[in-house]
Amino acid sequence: MGIIAKKLSLSLRAICCLLSLSCITPSFAKTFALPNAGETIIGKTKFISSVSGESLVTIAQKYDVGLNEIVDANAGINPRQTLTPGTKVHIPTAFLMPRLPKKGIIINLPEMRMYYFPAKANGIVMTYPIGIGKVGKTIPIQRTAVLGKRMHPTWTPPQDIREFNEQQGIILPQVMPAGPDNPLGPYAIYLKIPTFLIHSTIYPDSVGRRASFGCIRMHEDDIKEFYPLISSNTPVTIVDMPNKLGWQDNKLYLETHDPLEEHQHEDYAGEKGITKSIMQLSKKAQVLVDWPLVSYLADDPDGLPHEVGFKVTN
Repeated sequence: MGIIAKKLSLSLRAICCLLSLSCITPSFAKTFALPNAGETIIGKTKFISSVSGESLVTIAQKYDVGLNEIVDANAGINPRQTLTPGTKVHIPTAFLMPRLPKKGIIINLPEMRMYYFPAKANGIVMTYPIGIGKVGKTIPIQRTAVLGKRMHPTWTPPQDIREFNEQQGIILPQVMPAGPDNPLGPYAIYLKIPTFLIHSTIYPDSVGRRASFGCIRMHEDDIKEFYPLISSNTPVTIVDMPNKLGWQDNKLYLETHDPLEEHQHEDYAGEKGITKSIMQLSKKAQVLVDWPLVSYLADDPDGLPHEVGFKVTN
């Protein structure tokens, strides 16, 4: 069987750019046309050959993927080791969209990736890698919305961050002004969850890692594109979805990620959770499933969409 601001003018320019699908970095498109109804895969994976001086860290930034994504897709390669020129590297630029309403911002914490469905440009989705809170500092998993945004923000360090820095011998100011030392970087989007933000970062290698005190970090080039499209009350859905399932051309695909250490619940994580989800999908269609592959992906997540089954048609 098969393996089963610039405000109005910038906004207008940005939307036109989205509609033409031309908002890209030199190496990776961040804007995609939504797939047909009932289908969920966007983008395509690719392989590249490394050049002199590259590592997985530099390649991840070049192709705008998170450090977690490129490490998981290239098992056995030290992410910080300089690669031998010509090393084949898997670039994980295909994604299963979360099976949720396509509205506003969706932040999937285990995936360390954000999806945005612009209200003024139907039929597209934008996606970005993110950094998230370290263990014990996860942003609350809930529905919320954007409160507001600010360029060149000041930063008032919360008490837990102040205490952490004091343990390192660093005394933070009561308010840190905007500038090159401000960890928020030049862009901040405030959520209706107090003290939690989506912001740029002066630590780009933290994108794709659990490194913050709860805030969502983005590469500066990404948030520079994202920021002008966001307005107050944009809905935000924060989810804990380590395993994603979806259809494409009547084939069932599975994408697995390491679960959050503090949220490893059997009802959705691991093989038991995946099996439960597949059985729910099978209520509406007869599906032949490659269960050994499902088991393998549950034990060894690589963050890539894999065909694990197909619909049986009469």
